[in-house]
Amino acid sequence: MRELIDKLESRYAWSSLEDAGGHTWRWLDTAGHGPAVVLLPGSVGDAAMFVRTLLSLGERLRLIAVTYPAVSEPEALADGLKAVCDHLGLPPAVVVGSSFAAWWAQYFVLRHPDQVRKLVIGNGFTDASDLAANPMFDPDWVRETSPEMLHATWLDRVRSAPVSPLQQLQLSMLMHRQSPDYLHARFAGVTQAKACPPLPVADEAITVLDCEDDPLIPPAARDRLRARYPRARHLRLPSGGHYPHVLAPESYESLLLDLAFR
Repeated sequence: MRELIDKLESRYAWSSLEDAGGHTWRWLDTAGHGPAVVLLPGSVGDAAMFVRTLLSLGERLRLIAVTYPAVSEPEALADGLKAVCDHLGLPPAVVVGSSFAAWWAQYFVLRHPDQVRKLVIGNGFTDASDLAANPMFDPDWVRETSPEMLHATWLDRVRSAPVSPLQQLQLSMLMHRQSPDYLHARFAGVTQAKACPPLPVADEAITVLDCEDDPLIPPAARDRLRARYPRARHLRLPSGGHYPHVLAPESYESLLLDLAFR
């Protein structure tokens, strides 16, 4: 995985912007000739979590993979992303959120619907109650645990997992690219999440993506999110875990191409 990230960063340069709140946003823009697609990673990792997607589709689509700051509030994240879109002069784009970002991306649509052509809610959840039974997302534990301890706990968790491309990617992220403050802010955001109000876009513009073997999002939570958008496009992959862009890249990339060019 280190070799893939090195290849990615030799091909595409990082850019950055400080938003009105003084928070720094960083992104990779492939500047491809196709429609614009904004990629937002979940709690673990930065924009390079989409390394396979960026290397595979970066010339066919204009992919903008974004590392957002250590902020928990969805309104601040939504407005900061709008500042990035304005800076880049992006037309209405396909916005793709993963996990935590799948939740706050809904607030981006709520606050800036003219910036969004389509929304993908990928491996997401409705609110904090969907994950509260998981000890790692217990709100009391996250609130009482220091950023350093939370980061160390997750690093130990990843180190003890079987060696795989995903494990190596997460290990690289936690060891070299994601600070304790960034990780803690994202977990705090998950544990404080409230359901987004109804979105001012057509249901047909929304895709709810999940995976049958997702170890983090329980089946009931997946069904609850689908029920929230009953007329949206629902796509459930038989495999892909919590990271289909890593574990089921062909299916994930096929979806992005279909949404971008349809």
